[in-house]
Amino acid sequence: MDSDPVLIAGAGPVGIVTALALAQRGIPVRVFEAAEQVNEAPRASTLHPATLEMLSALGLLNDVIAQGLVAPTFQFWDRPARKLVAEFDHGILKNDTACPFVVQCEQHKLARLGIERLKGFRHSEVNFSSPVISTAELDEGVAIEVDTSSGSQSVRGKYLVGADGGRSTVRKALDIDFEGYTFPERFLVLTTRFDFAQAHGVAFRAYFSDPDEWANLFKVAGNDLRGSWRAVFPTLPGQSDEEVMGEAATE
Repeated sequence: MDSDPVLIAGAGPVGIVTALALAQRGIPVRVFEAAEQVNEAPRASTLHPATLEMLSALGLLNDVIAQGLVAPTFQFWDRPARKLVAEFDHGILKNDTACPFVVQCEQHKLARLGIERLKGFRHSEVNFSSPVISTAELDEGVAIEVDTSSGSQSVRGKYLVGADGGRSTVRKALDIDFEGYTFPERFLVLTTRFDFAQAHGVAFRAYFSDPDEWANLFKVAGNDLRGSWRAVFPTLPGQSDEEVMGEAATE
């Protein structure tokens, strides 16, 4: 308990779940997040069986299910014909996993659930508005500089976990290449209360094939647990942000 903590840059679901796994094993952790609070933007929301097994081992599965929607199936549709092409049932995995389903649970909910659990460990802490701005390797550990409201602070730890996203400060400081390339496509995500399941028989996860404009539909519980749908579309090449977010493009 008195040893140097594991330092974690980033309080998204990866950083927070890592912190919780360490804290439950008696390892002190300190998390540093650049943002002022957990980001509620509509990001990833589907938790697959392997992830659910991991969350179950951490004691989070029931809370995740309570905050989300259990989706036993997913579908592929022919969008122009409005016909169902195929439906896949995760129940076929019942002999391979204790979680033969997925859970539609927004990633900010998972982060918050983990943060609440971390409050129960005296050897853990989560710091917001505290971006990691530099790192330094020590003989027996690591030191980081953290930008806080009271100025830059130096923090020492045993290890440093970089969970601070695709533009990771930690990765860049260690001169680790981000191999691969960036897809040129951009996507428009619209959220609506319209019930596609009731109106069209759409599963909570549905993918629509179209030679001109594919689309995806995902149902999430929402913060009020009343349920809403995320509709995902590709944007047209060359469109400005104003055009993509405009009324005409949305319609």
